Amino acid sequence: MISDTSDLRELMCALLPGLAISSAPSKSGQRVVYFCTFDASKAPKSLVQKGEVVLKVSQCLSAQQIAYLEREIDVLKSLKSDFYPEHYSKYTFTHDPRTRDILAERLFVTLEQRIDAVPLNDVVANYKSPRQALVLLSQLIEALEPLWLHKQKLVHRDLKPANILIRPNGKVAIIDLGIVREEGSVGVTNSFMVAGPCTPPYASPEQATNDKRNISFKSDFFSLGIIVYELISGVSPFLTEKKDAMSVLHSVVNHSPRTLLDVSGAPDSVSAIVEKMMQKEPYRRHRTVDILKTEIKNAIATL
Repeated sequence: MISDTSDLRELMCALLPGLAISSAPSKSGQRVVYFCTFDASKAPKSLVQKGEVVLKVSQCLSAQQIAYLEREIDVLKSLKSDFYPEHYSKYTFTHDPRTRDILAERLFVTLEQRIDAVPLNDVVANYKSPRQALVLLSQLIEALEPLWLHKQKLVHRDLKPANILIRPNGKVAIIDLGIVREEGSVGVTNSFMVAGPCTPPYASPEQATNDKRNISFKSDFFSLGIIVYELISGVSPFLTEKKDAMSVLHSVVNHSPRTLLDVSGAPDSVSAIVEKMMQKEPYRRHRTVDILKTEIKNAIATL
């Protein structure tokens, strides 16, 4: 598995002339992420003008992993929305330019826009009240509509605080479309897998059971419901004491958490919205995006 090392940094600087790595903020799935800039005397002008960019490095790629990465790039190119980072370029490297030797594993590298923002998990204290949490939820739904209303009817499938960015002005951005899925598509995950691609504490039951037929925008509703539940209550509805992936996924499928009203004293209107978003069966969740938006708007007006 790839990790941030001094050798990887030196290799990336050799592969991309003029590259200067500022920091490694986080690991994203199976990728190493760097914040970078480019030296005007060595790099193409087009990259220098972008300022600080996000560089993502993947290695040892299967056909399935490559399909996910290519899909993420295609989606970012098609969205053209301020809610998502702009994709700049991609590269595949097979040789080390320092030695001309073949790399032990080929590298797939992408460059995209660096959004001036911090992850939601760094500022959860700003969204503890039911009103703050619902206003954020309203913004997130607006940000996700370009996916849900896309001609391919896309589903993010990996909504979690680490993938939600908060700008200085409070506006949101969504990142990491690595496992985005088209509704009704066959997909690239093996059907015999127990669970589909997901982050277990934020997965929907249909993801936890790899029920591809039922994965839709309502799967993202479920994940958003978990996020709001955590913000208001301060606890995860499905994280078990064991905390291993299979135990959490079992909880997602089988455990019915206490309502927000019970666990935090949140107003019934807020508790009811989140409870409906987190129904086990997709058909029991809000039938349309507009219905959910209307309920949120009405609840905010009473807070």
